[in-house]
Amino acid sequence: MNVMEIENAARHAWPAIEEELSFGVLRYSRGTDRRTNSLSLYLDVEFETDKLIDAAEKFFAERDAVPIVRIVHQDGVELDSIAQIDSALERRGYKKQSSSLSILLDLESPLQTKASASNSSIEKVDAESWLQTWYTLTNRNFQKIDVHKTLFEKSKLAHQFLLKQGVNGVPLSSGMAVYENHAMGLFGISTASGQRKKGYALDIINSLLCWGSARGARFAYLQVDEANFVAVNLYQKLGFKKSYSYWYRVGEYKTRNREART
Repeated sequence: MNVMEIENAARHAWPAIEEELSFGVLRYSRGTDRRTNSLSLYLDVEFETDKLIDAAEKFFAERDAVPIVRIVHQDGVELDSIAQIDSALERRGYKKQSSSLSILLDLESPLQTKASASNSSIEKVDAESWLQTWYTLTNRNFQKIDVHKTLFEKSKLAHQFLLKQGVNGVPLSSGMAVYENHAMGLFGISTASGQRKKGYALDIINSLLCWGSARGARFAYLQVDEANFVAVNLYQKLGFKKSYSYWYRVGEYKTRNREART
C-alpha cells in the first residue's frame, strides 16, 4: 500500500460527520479528535499556500472550531508545497502537535511475536459497549461519546470490536479493526493504567490480525504517537514498518463574528 492508499483507507475506516474535498479533505466531527476535525492535504495537489490556509480557517470558523491542518511527510520524498505550507502555518502561529507514525504490516509474512499467556479472556462486543470501555480506558470526555456512536453508525465497513477482561470482569485492554479492500486498520488499542507491559494489547492485536486475515486482508495499517516508545516497539516486534509520518498544526480559535471584525 502506498501513502494515499493508506490515507484513504484510514479516512473510510474512521469517517467524519462532514467532509469537503478540494485541495485535500476538510473534515469536521464536533471536535471529537484531530483525526476527524482537520484538513488533510493531498500530496500531489498544487495550491496557493495563503488561499489554502484562509479556506481552512473559514471552514472551521463557520463551525465554531479550532483550525487544524494535518501535514503528511514521507521519508525520501521532499515536496516543496508541503514544506511551504508547514512553514507558513508556523509563521501564522500554528503549533506543531502529535507527531505520529503510520505503519504497515504485510500479512503474508508470519507474526514474529506470540500472544501472551494470561488469566483473562477476549470478548467480541458491540460498538456501544466497546466505546464505553475505550472512553474509560483513555479518560475521554463522555460528553462526546454520542458523536463517536454516530461515526460508527455512518460506516458501512466490516468492524471487529474486542475487549480483554480479567477474571473479575474488569476491562484490561481494547482494540478494534476495520476491513476494506484487502486492508485492515487497527484503532483504539488501549490498556488500563497499571496493567501495561503484561501483553494484553498484544493479545488484542493478534486476535484482530487473525480476524482480518480470515477476511482476506493482505495488509494491516496502524497510526501511533511517535513518542509512545512502548507501543512503537511492540508494533515493530510484530513486523510493522514505518510507511510515513504526519503531525498536526493547530491554530487559534476564531469565530465567524471575530473573523468578520478583522
